[in-house]
Amino acid sequence: MVFPNSHHRLCLWHIMKKVPEKLGGLNEYKAIKKILKRITYEAVDTQEFEDTYLKMMADYNIEKNEWLNSLFKIRDRWAPVYVRGIFWAGMSTTQRSESVNSFFDGYVGPTTSLKQFVEQYDHALKSKIEKENKADFASFNSCFPLITNCYFEKQLQEAYTNEIFKLFLDKLRGMIYCNLTLTSSHGAVCSFQVSDVVKGKEGGFKKQVVYNVYTNVEEFDIKCSCRLFEFKGIICRYICKMLIEKNVQDIPSRYILPRWRKDIKRMHTYVQNCYDDPQTSQEKLRYNKLCSHFTQAAELGAESIDNYNFLMKYVDEAIDKLMDNTTCKEKVTPMLSEATNVPHQKFLTLLKVRSKGLPPSKRKKSKVEEIIIKNKKKKAQTKGAASAQICTQDDHCTQESVVIIL
Repeated sequence: MVFPNSHHRLCLWHIMKKVPEKLGGLNEYKAIKKILKRITYEAVDTQEFEDTYLKMMADYNIEKNEWLNSLFKIRDRWAPVYVRGIFWAGMSTTQRSESVNSFFDGYVGPTTSLKQFVEQYDHALKSKIEKENKADFASFNSCFPLITNCYFEKQLQEAYTNEIFKLFLDKLRGMIYCNLTLTSSHGAVCSFQVSDVVKGKEGGFKKQVVYNVYTNVEEFDIKCSCRLFEFKGIICRYICKMLIEKNVQDIPSRYILPRWRKDIKRMHTYVQNCYDDPQTSQEKLRYNKLCSHFTQAAELGAESIDNYNFLMKYVDEAIDKLMDNTTCKEKVTPMLSEATNVPHQKFLTLLKVRSKGLPPSKRKKSKVEEIIIKNKKKKAQTKGAASAQICTQDDHCTQESVVIIL
């Protein structure tokens, strides 16, 4: 009722984990398990899934199995072929939500006191911020090399973070097995069939599949029956194959999700924390003060239509002026070298990370190193004693100078 457009799913990993428990007593358990896994992970469309599922139950005389019947009734809640048309950021299991629960793993435990928890929470947060800063720094200062001469590959290289661009490169490499065929063309609307050879879930089994790609040149609307973009937010290899065939240079911005971009300022980055460098802290402090002033101005502007129009006019003018100033600064600021293939960006100062393992002074040394260190100490002591004796005999040498020499 509160979120009418929300979607609910069952964890695929937990369902497949119950297969041995629910079906292990059947005579043809291994064959049934193999078919069930194949249609779960490799079914191309819903019709193939349903036909193969019902045929499996009929062939092995398991139509009355309660667990399999219950799964079939709610197949739209767990089977991948039914949920691909919904954006899940690539999630099929609860592993990512569990990764949030494991945020404190290694920091707190059942015996952790409240005082220790506060301290360890501080350490865990610091570690998280350090990792985010390192990832951001790596995305802006390094990039994976291009593997094709596609125009849009360079566009995505400059837009995506390193992790997402690496996933996209895997899709491009898969084009080697793809064959594109034009099936129909009606003005700006074209339909293609792309055949591909994919490996089975077990690794050795290979299967040839065919997907349909539809494109509208005028509106630049692209759809593929594999629905990878709808599911993960990354265009698939079949769309890439079509884009190369149509000699497309730039991909519209709606096919580059803001959540995968590296040049987007995230709202949570404006939250102050005790690990910010002074320059970043001042920026966040200014942001918070501006927000408080804008809130007060919005309250006054909402009282009447005249106040609203007055405020909107000056806010728009201020935004335009600030955007112009920012554009002028970017033109004056030199760009990074072309080898990096990334735009100029101001980076956060990375926090100093304590090296892992024992410090050098406490590490175990070899016998040869111990002998060398021992001889150096003896020479230093002998030399210091001699210097102290010379200075003591000198009439002009004070006690202070002896301490300095020692």
